[in-house]
Amino acid sequence: MKTIFEDLCNEILIDILEYIATPHEIYHAFSNLNHRFDIILRSIRLKLDIYVEDKQSLTLINYFSSYCNCLCINNVCPTISLNNFSRLRSLTISEPTDEQINSIQSTTLPMLEYLSSPASMLIFDCLFGNNQQQQWLFLRVCNFYFPVFPDSKLTWQPNYTLCTLFGVTCSRTTLSQLLSLLPCLKHLRVDMIANDLSNWNLSIFEKTLASLRIGFHYINYDDLCVLIGPCLHRLYLEIYHEQSSINFARLGAVLTSLTTKLKQFNCDYRGANICIAEIKSAHSLFQNIQAKSDSCDTHSVICEDII
Repeated sequence: MKTIFEDLCNEILIDILEYIATPHEIYHAFSNLNHRFDIILRSIRLKLDIYVEDKQSLTLINYFSSYCNCLCINNVCPTISLNNFSRLRSLTISEPTDEQINSIQSTTLPMLEYLSSPASMLIFDCLFGNNQQQQWLFLRVCNFYFPVFPDSKLTWQPNYTLCTLFGVTCSRTTLSQLLSLLPCLKHLRVDMIANDLSNWNLSIFEKTLASLRIGFHYINYDDLCVLIGPCLHRLYLEIYHEQSSINFARLGAVLTSLTTKLKQFNCDYRGANICIAEIKSAHSLFQNIQAKSDSCDTHSVICEDII
C-alpha cells in the first residue's frame, strides 16, 4: 500500500520537517498551503539564522516570526523587530540596536529560556524584578558579553530559575550580591576585576556551583576558596597577566580541600610555559594533565578523569 505525504499524521510530519527541512525550504513548500500545515508549522522547533537583511531573510522573518522558537541574529539588522517573536525560547543577538535591546524583556519575550546578548538594566530588572509578572518564568541560561555587573537594586529579588550565567565581570562585593540573587546557580563564567579592593560578603550566599570558569589577572587562591564548594565538578581558570605565576602544588592542595567531585580542570595562562611533567609532579590531582593547545601568547592545559 502506498502512502502519500498528506496521509502521514501530524507528529510524523513534524519530525520529518524538523530533520530535513530548512525554514527557506519549508516556506516555499508549505506556506499558505492549508490550515493543517499552518497548525503543523506552529509545532515545529523552528530556528532562524539571520546574517544579512536581504529580501529572503525578511520574507522568512515576516512569515515565521509567530512560529519561530530559536532566533540567531549574527550582524546588525536594524529592521528586525523582536516584538513579533512572542513564542521565542532561544535568542542570540550579537549587535542589537537600542530598540532591539529594549525589546528583550519578559513582557515581549515571555517564553524565553536561553539568552545570549549584550546586557542591559532592563534585562537585569526582568531577571530580578520584585514581582512575578516582571520576572522571566522560564529563562535558565544567560550569556552576556562581559559587562561589568552593576550594583544590585534594593528592590531586586532572588531568581530561582536561572541556573547558568556566562560573561559577567564583577568585584568581590558585587559577585557576592549576584550569587545571593541566584540561589540555584550551577554554572558560572565570570571575570574578576583587576586590582579589586572590595571584600566578599560570605554571609549572603551559598556555594552551589557545579561548574566555574573564572578569569584573573593574577591568580587568587583565596577567591577560589570562597567560590568553590563540595559540588564543583568542573573548573576552568584563565590567567591573563603574563607575569602571573601558578603554584600548582598549592592549587592542587586548595582544590582537594574544597571538593572531592572535581572531574575536569582546564587552565589557560600567559607567560613562560610550564613543563607538563613539572605540573604532574606538583600534585597528584594533576597526574592526568595534558597540554591542550598553545597560541602565540597563551598556553592551555587540561586534566580529565580526575581521580
